[in-house]
Amino acid sequence: MMKSLRSAALTLCTLTGALASVPAMAAPAPAAAPEAPSSYAISDFAGPWSSLGIEPLTITAQNKETGAAARLGLKLSPPLEKVTGLAGRTIVLKQENGTTLTSLDDNPQTTFTLVSQNSAVLKMKGKKPGQVLNLPLSRAD
Repeated sequence: MMKSLRSAALTLCTLTGALASVPAMAAPAPAAAPEAPSSYAISDFAGPWSSLGIEPLTITAQNKETGAAARLGLKLSPPLEKVTGLAGRTIVLKQENGTTLTSLDDNPQTTFTLVSQNSAVLKMKGKKPGQVLNLPLSRAD
């Protein structure tokens, strides 16, 4: 019995040594996700955007300018107009940087940020405490 136990231990040590000399087979590294551009053209913001089955809100050009002079209009869908109390109003936006549009006035303070060409986040903040809307969006076209 003692001899077979010694034999098993010796075999185990031999196998362990053999395995230690074999290089480990690692799984291939996962492919990196493509990086989103750090800057989008003003036209990339325009169009219908929707969230969770709500009718799409729409961003349209307000003038023919480009760059810092460009103005875009944000028109909320009827359900969002009702929630925000902004019925019939178009919020005028300007491009703050390569990924974000901001409202010209602060009633409500509005930002529209592209996460990718097909996803964005709309953030609105009113003047009263608790008047906050953070809405993830995706292209509706």
